[in-house]
Amino acid sequence: MLAAGGSAVDAAVAAQLVLGLVEPQSSGLGGGALLLVWDDAARRLHSYDGLAAAPARVTATLRTDVDGRQLPLDSVSRSGRAVGVPGLPAVLALAHRRHGRLPWATLFEPAIELARDGFPVAPYVHGILARDPGAVAHAAFRDDWFDASGQVHAVGTRLRNPAHAQALGRLAKLGVDGFWREGGAQRLVAAVRQGPHPGLMTVDDVLGYRAIEREALCAPVQAWTVCSAGPPSFGGIAVLQTLQMVVPPNGLPLDARALDDPGFWHRWIEAGRRVQADRRHWVGDPGHVQVPARALVDAGYLQRRAATIDPLRASPPVGHGQPPVSDQTSQIVVADAAGQVVTMTTTINLNFGARLRVDGYVLNNVLTNFGPATERGAPAANRMAAGKRPVTSMAPVIVFDARGRVLLAGGSAGGGPIVDYVARNLLEMLWLDRTPAQALAGGHVTTAMAPRVQLEA
Repeated sequence: MLAAGGSAVDAAVAAQLVLGLVEPQSSGLGGGALLLVWDDAARRLHSYDGLAAAPARVTATLRTDVDGRQLPLDSVSRSGRAVGVPGLPAVLALAHRRHGRLPWATLFEPAIELARDGFPVAPYVHGILARDPGAVAHAAFRDDWFDASGQVHAVGTRLRNPAHAQALGRLAKLGVDGFWREGGAQRLVAAVRQGPHPGLMTVDDVLGYRAIEREALCAPVQAWTVCSAGPPSFGGIAVLQTLQMVVPPNGLPLDARALDDPGFWHRWIEAGRRVQADRRHWVGDPGHVQVPARALVDAGYLQRRAATIDPLRASPPVGHGQPPVSDQTSQIVVADAAGQVVTMTTTINLNFGARLRVDGYVLNNVLTNFGPATERGAPAANRMAAGKRPVTSMAPVIVFDARGRVLLAGGSAGGGPIVDYVARNLLEMLWLDRTPAQALAGGHVTTAMAPRVQLEA
């Protein structure tokens, strides 16, 4: 797409369409995405929210049935009840309308060709299915990804997805609104209403969905300005909070030996506990709750937060869990010769989402990202509500130098630990002058499910 004169956004759209076909466990038309786009000519940063949303009819929590009974989490999380209204088609169209150069239909050509003529099973997807073969129990995937004996097709096996090729063709020709109105919305809703825990989504929910341009969230961190997506993502807030609490104040350099120091990682974990406590208490869809995003990344607030860290003792926990092992979500970064930069994090939530499929694409299970209805007796910021978008850890980032030039762009896959992956890689590249490859080769310490600490009054 770049060679054909396309923009960075054109290339990112085309890449996402191919990824949704060849790595459908991570992203696709049935999911959502967050995009940051830097327009160098206008010197402006755009942030686009295409996260999947709850339908107009919801219950108190995902586990609460329409009659008030409690549903088993394992089964409802992989059902139509967990599917949010997809936002990916709308956000790709919005970004293309604002920043694209090539015709919309041109961006679909590679994915349509691969879906029609075939693509090889990649080692990445094979490894996921071999480790967690639960998808074999779902008819929508059994014939595509598994052989007659129930074994995952070997790496390199050529697969075709003609239904997806046809759907991509309709979307390319008709646009997003036409695609849904032509019958795409009806087929989506019919798929969501299958199974023992059918979803509550309607055609009107699908037709009424809109991608949103929001203000990017930025904060100075020593010599740089780090920008990410704001709420409903807590990822951007978490990255900015973590960096400001762990790096030395007053512009002092970070010693490379710090990453070998248990004291540094103690501070990292304690900072992460405070980050997680803040996001659970404050962050939700800003269309439904007031989120003090700028106050949460304010340097003064974070200095006070960091001052509560005892260098010798862990904070008393108020609950704990274990970090999930996750291969979910995809990350795309593209820069073009005109200086346009796009970083997009895109997902269907858990691997293979709800394990439902329609028109050849996989449906998300993003409603599992909603939290409890109340927290400490008060309404929770991330409780489920009609039309609400659940919080996400996705954190696409763009970093600017002191002269306002783009220095780097990135993001990560990985579910809850995304915030730690992104923060650590930024730390290594900015403060320790390591290359992306060197940063990615390091290990990780995650606080995604760390014991909580009490909030500052």
